[in-house]
Amino acid sequence: MTSAFFVSGARTPFTRAFKGAFAEVRPDDMLVELIALCQARQPERFGMPPEDFLVGCAYPEGEQGFNVARSVALGAGLDVPAAVVSRLCASSLEAVILAAGCVRAGFNKRVWVGGVESMSRIPRRGAGFTGSARIEAVAPHAYIAMGETAERVAERYRLSRAVQEAVACDSHRKAAAAYEAGFYTDHVWPVAGSGSRDESLRATVDTAKLAALPPAFRPDGTVTAATSSPLSDGAALGMVVDAETAAAVRAATGTGTLEILDAARAAVAPEVMGLGPIAAITTLLSRANVPVDAISAWEVNEAFASQVLANRGDLKLPAERVNAWGGALALGHPLGASGLRLMLTLERRLHREGERGDLGVAALCVGGGQGVAILLRRP
Repeated sequence: MTSAFFVSGARTPFTRAFKGAFAEVRPDDMLVELIALCQARQPERFGMPPEDFLVGCAYPEGEQGFNVARSVALGAGLDVPAAVVSRLCASSLEAVILAAGCVRAGFNKRVWVGGVESMSRIPRRGAGFTGSARIEAVAPHAYIAMGETAERVAERYRLSRAVQEAVACDSHRKAAAAYEAGFYTDHVWPVAGSGSRDESLRATVDTAKLAALPPAFRPDGTVTAATSSPLSDGAALGMVVDAETAAAVRAATGTGTLEILDAARAAVAPEVMGLGPIAAITTLLSRANVPVDAISAWEVNEAFASQVLANRGDLKLPAERVNAWGGALALGHPLGASGLRLMLTLERRLHREGERGDLGVAALCVGGGQGVAILLRRP
């Protein structure tokens, strides 16, 4: 099998759902505009025509329905087949994994991968969704609310509200520092009237206000809006290519690629879905025979502070290597775009902070009780 490489592209700022810059912007139009920007600003990457286009979208209906991948391709002037991938929060990471499989098998040499979600315009769980009584009879927590899963994780790991708030503060602090250092400016671009930064990010966090917030999901709970990822809108774009194409990109840019070594998916109980990355990462590293301390950079999506703390603790991840440029608690979490956001950040972290051959891992928890993780290496 041939090798597969992730080639980074760019993303929109992640804006606040219902009241942010993208609240009145169609998600398909958002992704079309991002493609045009990538073609104009990164011609050495996106000037090469793709052979397929896979787009991650958690809830592909309404304006992001009707095979939004193919619609966006047509709107962007691309004569290419396209498909939508949905694994809820890990949808665009799943698109990367599927594209890597096609490249490694020799089916394709260049597959574009996108991610898009409008949490303003498309209801979570889908419009008019109802659960199945038959399924609930077998799996009572099949449709459990995500906030309740965060509370259950906090209970299981005896995580106080204070330690969860500290994680949220740290996420904002690290993200603000990364923006000030210019680490995001080369791949977070204004689109459709947005600003140039993620809207939920706070340069300074008022800890007194944080402590005064009411519990978000239980009257006596420890999880608040501040320790939950904000509802967001956004899009992201990258590609998965063969070794020859990756070498051409590196020759032209000196950076921008990661070799995709392996990926793993895992199932956990739905009521503790935040533990999904623990299972997926354990499988991934065991199969690759790689110890935790060999990973130079970790990007673990921050769906909830309690979930991040549980993941770090069980896996014994060094805190300074996890989400060093901030995470979803500060940046936002537009479901279908978040997996690619992790990939874009991880690629830049490894090239700015690491050495050749350094390893990185990106992982997400997934509603319904799943985890997805991917292992990458800087060429």
